[in-house]
Amino acid sequence: MNSRGARASTSARTRRPAEAAGVADGAVEGRGAAGVVPFRFECHRCGHCCTGGSGLVWVEPDELPGLAAALGCGVEELAAGYLRRVSDPTDGRSRLSLRERAGGGWGGPCLLLDGSAHCRAYAARPRHCREFPFWPSILEDADAFERARSTCPGIAVVVPVEVRARAFEALEWLYGEVSALVQETGAACRSSGACCRFEEAGHELFATALEADYAAARHPDAPPPEAPGRCPYHVAGRCTARGGRALGCRTFFCEPETAGELAEAHERFLARLRAIERDCGYPAAYGRFPALLAARGVGGVRAGGETSE
Repeated sequence: MNSRGARASTSARTRRPAEAAGVADGAVEGRGAAGVVPFRFECHRCGHCCTGGSGLVWVEPDELPGLAAALGCGVEELAAGYLRRVSDPTDGRSRLSLRERAGGGWGGPCLLLDGSAHCRAYAARPRHCREFPFWPSILEDADAFERARSTCPGIAVVVPVEVRARAFEALEWLYGEVSALVQETGAACRSSGACCRFEEAGHELFATALEADYAAARHPDAPPPEAPGRCPYHVAGRCTARGGRALGCRTFFCEPETAGELAEAHERFLARLRAIERDCGYPAAYGRFPALLAARGVGGVRAGGETSE
């Protein structure tokens, strides 16, 4: 089983298509944990929900032609190579479900994945996929909601004001210590933001949900990113949100003289950041910083690198 999180299965109870429509096309709001936890969701295309454990992803008969066309095959070839017929555990009905890659049986990444996160039939993916995480089995079960949230960075829990205030204050103190350490090392940026052009530098910036919430609160407005996957705060070669930038930004410098020391410091500070989450009761999540910002309405980013109007 993939250690990044198990794919959730769903019940056969009526799903909520009106609530789930357009789930991957922009941030939407919902309620989870038996209706008591408000959250926002936007698909990050990370593939976590498609890559681990075993589960059932239902494919309905009316979806077969579109799915087959997206894969460049016929319906019979689709059924033979990508689907299996199983009994619905809730009522015993015979239904079609997507196969996993590992041996074509149970467990492993979805067979539609090309690599770890890219779905070869994303535009024609089954409704069951489109409706995640708005499944009754997730929305009506607090434990299932927490399992989904722990593996899906696109589920952004709306944090109570008092919890945010305590966590933000602690995070500001931590960032102050980071700045002091960087100053002591003498590290300085001399590459004019070259490391921030992620697609050119081969970098991916990960951050916690707490950091993304803090950045979005301090800098709620940003233009669409200048390139797919790039931070929306990086504009014309400069960071426009230095006060809210993530820990990874604060500790990364190209200079080889300080790189090792600051890399070790980053891990120590990250552990302390996690402690802030625990002490304040802040919902923990970790994902790509630009995608986390997108889920919070910053930068106009859509799933797959597209931008909103």
